[in-house]
Amino acid sequence: MPLALLILYTIFIGLVTLSPQQMDTGPGSFIAGLLDFLASHRLTAWIDYDILEKLANVGMFVPFGFLVSLQAGRRRWWLGWVTGIAFTCLIEGTQATLLSPTRFATISDLVTNSLGAGIGAVLALIAMIIWPPRRDDVPIDHVVR
Repeated sequence: MPLALLILYTIFIGLVTLSPQQMDTGPGSFIAGLLDFLASHRLTAWIDYDILEKLANVGMFVPFGFLVSLQAGRRRWWLGWVTGIAFTCLIEGTQATLLSPTRFATISDLVTNSLGAGIGAVLALIAMIIWPPRRDDVPIDHVVR
């Protein structure tokens, strides 16, 4: 199941980050509404578009790092972070070259995406330590009778 989720989530990230147009941020958009909502509350009024974008970049790559680490296993959990860094380099490189008229590659995106993948990888490691794979105590008889 984690492999299927990883494939679907990788496709989702590709669609979000490699589409020619950025997400709608104009008046009346979901993002504008969310920013208005956050601005109307004293505890969240400090969150502007730049901070929201950085938090979204971190959040988008946490599941990616988590799922890659689950696939890699407990001994190679760090591959979730390394794969996240490589994937975000690929994304930012594509945005800088092929999608440059409409998308913008930034070091900030590279850092926040990598941070998210690292957080996801560490969370996967913690989950694998807390919930190790089940081992049946009864040996399975593989002989067909």
